[in-house]
Amino acid sequence: MVRLPASGAQITLRDPGGADEMLLHESHTHPIETALALLARLGGEQAQWADLVVTDFEFLLLSLRARRFGPLMALGFACPHCSARAEISFLLTDLQESVTPRSPAGVAAHASRPGWYTAGEAAFRLPTALDLAAAASAHDPAWVLAERCFEAGMARRERARVERLMGQMAPELSQPIAAACPECGAETEVALSVARIVIAELKREAAQLYDEIDLIAGAYHWPEAEILALPQQRRRLYAERIGERIRHAQARVA
Repeated sequence: MVRLPASGAQITLRDPGGADEMLLHESHTHPIETALALLARLGGEQAQWADLVVTDFEFLLLSLRARRFGPLMALGFACPHCSARAEISFLLTDLQESVTPRSPAGVAAHASRPGWYTAGEAAFRLPTALDLAAAASAHDPAWVLAERCFEAGMARRERARVERLMGQMAPELSQPIAAACPECGAETEVALSVARIVIAELKREAAQLYDEIDLIAGAYHWPEAEILALPQQRRRLYAERIGERIRHAQARVA
């Protein structure tokens, strides 16, 4: 169970099964849309996933990623100064604990618009996962978010003030990670895009599903649906044992 930092909701996600992995690997939508579809499958109807504020959406994805692959995440980057390829590692728990939503002074719930807030004369709402998905495919993502989350007619200077308030209420976990080049020692920042990286890692893991199905179906003649219904760990144990028998048989022939 995961407690979301912005809403305080407690969310339970089941582990992805074979059918989830197949749909995940074969998905060609934007990573945010793929992530929303995956959360809906793993969490059912206990939450309106698209309505999660950005903090909770990204926090939940990182929690799922940590459960699948462990708390350590590595990001590769090219040094902007000497072009050396390098990698930075960090703990997801440290990142998650560093993000603490808070209620700034002067911000109140809107009197007549559920989910909206007021700060002086300005009215706004916090960006959601659905807003991120809409902005991701737009030519000007910032404009799309502003149109969806700011009251019409808000002045540019007022928008800047409200954006700072929104960043305190719903901070993003997608943020630059400080790094140093191991070759030249130059300091730089590595962009972390939570949905893109988590979905890419899950897709890579799901890619081996097809080899496992092929091995098990060839050895036991089970239909695909029954293999997909196996828990991932059991499916992989079957595939590993079959692969081991094949290797032993090939070694005897050689």
